[in-house]
Amino acid sequence: MVISFNQLRKIEQNTILLPELNLTVQKKDIVAVQCENEYIGHLFDLLNHPNQIKKKAITLPEGGFQNVYLFQQTDGLYKRLTVIQMLKFWCKLYQHQADLEMILNLCELQACALKKTKQLTQSEQRRLLFASALIQQVAVYIFEDPSLGLDLQSKHVLHNLLIHLADKGAAVLLFTPTLEEAIRLGNSVYRYSNRGTQQLEQDIEDTEEVGKENHEEEMTSIQVQLDKISAKIEDKIILFNPLEIDYIEARDGQTYLFVNDEEFASSNTIKILEERLQPLGFFRCHRSYLVNLQRVREIIIWSKNSYSLSLDNPSKSTIPLSKGNYSKLKELIHL
Repeated sequence: MVISFNQLRKIEQNTILLPELNLTVQKKDIVAVQCENEYIGHLFDLLNHPNQIKKKAITLPEGGFQNVYLFQQTDGLYKRLTVIQMLKFWCKLYQHQADLEMILNLCELQACALKKTKQLTQSEQRRLLFASALIQQVAVYIFEDPSLGLDLQSKHVLHNLLIHLADKGAAVLLFTPTLEEAIRLGNSVYRYSNRGTQQLEQDIEDTEEVGKENHEEEMTSIQVQLDKISAKIEDKIILFNPLEIDYIEARDGQTYLFVNDEEFASSNTIKILEERLQPLGFFRCHRSYLVNLQRVREIIIWSKNSYSLSLDNPSKSTIPLSKGNYSKLKELIHL
């Protein structure tokens, strides 16, 4: 164990600002936690003010908070310094002689090494901030919503950065409000809500029944039925044509339909919807997701174990694709 949260919580008067958090991160782990932005803010506020944390609520590595790095959205850059000057400044500040060439390569900053930070694009600035983590020599790295506002290139950089830190023996922990990002970035994924901390199982193939392949063959031979899929809003029941649905997500014991960037709760389980919608071109890409393949624009390969589907909908949604289902999808679409 490198760092552990032991019933950490924050209550002001009669308001629970931070529900009970129980979580342990081991050496070389990359743990991603999906939770509300509000909880992320309150958690980092506590981490920045250790004197407000109750004794034994956090078990720290040797050296305490001095051995913990916090990446936060409020972190800034000195606008008059160039990229390479910024890296050298951090090296001096943290008293560590880092391999600057390696950092520039890993963060894909070679082309702008001599640019002043004020001349960088927003994406380049974010990658430069990520570089500061590589100069730190600590046991634990904790990231506040690191994917916020990133373009595709920077998401690849972040993914490789986290792997690099874990391979070096650190414990990596990140908090994000987006489940897709948590699944993409973390080796272990948790949901943190007012009900506590719950681990998500990431792949569906391990728990599938032996006869699933035969069942799938039977389902594909069923005549297409254009029946409606129901969702409920307050006292109204809405009926959707299945092909209107972009994707379906299961979370916190509830199933949600996503249609034109709107979210609707369904009374059906994702398993039942999978059986009904598979003949209509829906694919179980992940334990928590069912996608309309007609909406899939591209398959994003982050690494040999991490994949996402980019959808052709107004918000250009991305949803996770598990490793086992990546192979199934390739066979299905004849890749």
